[in-house]
Amino acid sequence: MSSIRITRRYLRWRNGIALSIVLAAAVTAMWVTMIGRDTVAIRNQNTASVDTVLLSLSELSMAFQELRISPSSQRAVNSRAHVRRAAHAAKEAAETISSEATLKTFSPEGQGILRRDAMNPMLELEDVLFLASVAVDPRRSQNDVTRAAGMAGDLAMRLLPIFNRIKQAELAAAEEAADKQVTYGIIALFITVLGIGLAARFVHVPMERFVIRAQSEIEHNRRKAEAASEAKSMFLATMSHEIRTPLNGVLGLADVLKDTRLDSDQARMVSMIQSSGQALLQLINDVLDLAKIEAGKIDLNLEDFDVHAMCQETAELFSGQAAKKGVTLTVHAAPTEEGWHVRSAPQALRQVLANLVGNAVKFTEQGAIEVHLEDIAPKNGEERRLRIAVKDDGIGIAPSALERIFEQFEQADSSTTTEFGGTGLGLSIVQRMSEALEGEIHVESVLGEGAEFVLELPVGRAVCDVVETRTTDVVSFGKRVLVADDNRVNQLVARKIVESLGCEVALASNGHEAVDMAAKWTPDIVLMDVRMPLMDGLQATRVIRADHAGQDITVPIVGLSANALAEHREEAEAAGMSGYLQKPVTRAALISELLRHFPDASKEMQRNDACAG
Repeated sequence: MSSIRITRRYLRWRNGIALSIVLAAAVTAMWVTMIGRDTVAIRNQNTASVDTVLLSLSELSMAFQELRISPSSQRAVNSRAHVRRAAHAAKEAAETISSEATLKTFSPEGQGILRRDAMNPMLELEDVLFLASVAVDPRRSQNDVTRAAGMAGDLAMRLLPIFNRIKQAELAAAEEAADKQVTYGIIALFITVLGIGLAARFVHVPMERFVIRAQSEIEHNRRKAEAASEAKSMFLATMSHEIRTPLNGVLGLADVLKDTRLDSDQARMVSMIQSSGQALLQLINDVLDLAKIEAGKIDLNLEDFDVHAMCQETAELFSGQAAKKGVTLTVHAAPTEEGWHVRSAPQALRQVLANLVGNAVKFTEQGAIEVHLEDIAPKNGEERRLRIAVKDDGIGIAPSALERIFEQFEQADSSTTTEFGGTGLGLSIVQRMSEALEGEIHVESVLGEGAEFVLELPVGRAVCDVVETRTTDVVSFGKRVLVADDNRVNQLVARKIVESLGCEVALASNGHEAVDMAAKWTPDIVLMDVRMPLMDGLQATRVIRADHAGQDITVPIVGLSANALAEHREEAEAAGMSGYLQKPVTRAALISELLRHFPDASKEMQRNDACAG
């Protein structure tokens, strides 16, 4: 784009120039028009004054004629009245014409007549007016009246053609001024059009080009940003898959190995493998979650759930780590008449709680951690509002760090990264998730005395109460399970876990083998890796569904994938898969998925819905 930056100030400056040009053109056009109008008005005024003199001289000449013939008759009385009236009008007109300012406005020809030395019409008009005053003076003798009337009549008759010439000169000048006014109007129109043209040429057209160029650059940058976002999503999906695939082998084999006979050192090392793998998995999940948040792809599936039970489950998840440190981890729920079954997005809320409790356990070496749940007054339009506080006796946060604690890759102190680990993504995700839940998160802390993170969020009332009871008893399914995966480590992990559940296992290394085995071996359920060579899991699922079309019994096909984005799950469902497990696949997750498809396999692990029926 141009080196000139398009800003609001710049646009206002350009608009100001355009308006100034148009305004200047309009003022100039008006001034030109006024000049023409004033000239015509002056000419008309001069013509009117000369007309008054001509009319007065005509009346005076006729009245003088009457006075000269019979100065003592009754008609002479009327004539004297006419003389007085006509003389008064002539005197006023003469005073107007005689002023220097008015004389300058007459045409050159008119000025030449009015200013000449010999037989000056204005001086002779004064003589006529003087003789008129004598003629109407009652004190004068008839002789004086007759003589004055005769002389005044002669002068008046002589002045009539002179003032008539002046009138004709002014009429000609007025006509010329009218013609000039038309010209001035055309000039004014031209100036206006020129001003508009200049404004368009030097202001609006460049501005239009700048704006179009800016819009083009914005569109170009938007496409680049979308392409970069898409590339980032592809990169994260690929890296997630490539990291989760070997991690599936590490965690899966550690899970299987844990159930074998181990001495205390071996059990401790297996536990360390599991905790390290889980830490790596959490890091991958944090990066993916942050990418989904930035891309606006957060999935908020509203469900009914027990928020108190969720707090207890989250605390139980970290209770082992807390117990190793000697830290007490408890959950307190304030009394409520409505109960703790609410409607919201449980997955997002669970992630927020896990991050907050996990941080509290990480940064607390002694003392206690409390998770407090209570109702608070709802805001306008909300059914219900909850307050969940996680308070610890940990290292606390310095006042200078409180403002940036929720920023990406930020921690209260750089030394905490070395001592406690972490990437600084957890609290950033907590804030983004809280905002997605239409809630608010804030923190209060004193350095060295601990911190309290408080989440306030609106929730809806649950339609029904759901009670879940789970046990960790050994479950035996006794099913035929087809495992389709191109990775031998993943095959081994899946086979070991499934065999430990009392199932018969068959293996396939690609989609073609999976389709053949599904037709020949007739499994009860298929665990299908999504990404495989020759034929991927999605295509294999479509073929199996097509082969079994019309049959009463549909074989469950559960997708196994290291891809963690929501669109991958949607693609699996669209292909006909009955479920979707994200790698690394744990024994507990596999048991839950098998129980979902074969609920009668174990009476000890069931899901009872209070609203069923």
